[in-house]
Amino acid sequence: MAGQPLKRKILAHLEKLGGPQFIADHIAGGGSISGKAKELGYDKGTFLRVLTKAPEYKQAIDEVREVAAEYHAEASTNIMNELRAERMRERKNAKPGEKLSEISAIDVSIARERASQHRFIAEAWSGRYNKRSDTNITLNVGDLYLDALKKAKDVTPTPEAIEHDE
Repeated sequence: MAGQPLKRKILAHLEKLGGPQFIADHIAGGGSISGKAKELGYDKGTFLRVLTKAPEYKQAIDEVREVAAEYHAEASTNIMNELRAERMRERKNAKPGEKLSEISAIDVSIARERASQHRFIAEAWSGRYNKRSDTNITLNVGDLYLDALKKAKDVTPTPEAIEHDE
């Protein structure tokens, strides 16, 4: 790490605070890497780059994010369930004919978001429902055009000689 004083400073500072486990605990608690960088007084881009290039920190971050993903999926479902229960209480306690007692755009939004959340969890937990494709195709149109020109037949008509008397 010769010539990288900021990297050494960041890693030494983190080691004093608890090393990779310190960062993992921060993320598991709902914190962000950029938030921790700001709190510690470092540029977030530099801080993230240092952490992702240090193998022990990268491994700790990847492991805790896998666990945190489960937490976030469950938390979002709980939020939607609480919102739905609150809306059901509003409708139940409203007098017949009042606007609160009717199904509204709010109820439709809640239902749509709940369906979206279930779809998200199904995609995340099972490859069967995951419609995302990891296939990347790169085409260079210039190369394709040049290849087509090379393979094209010359279709320019050749002029026929016309015979004439002088």
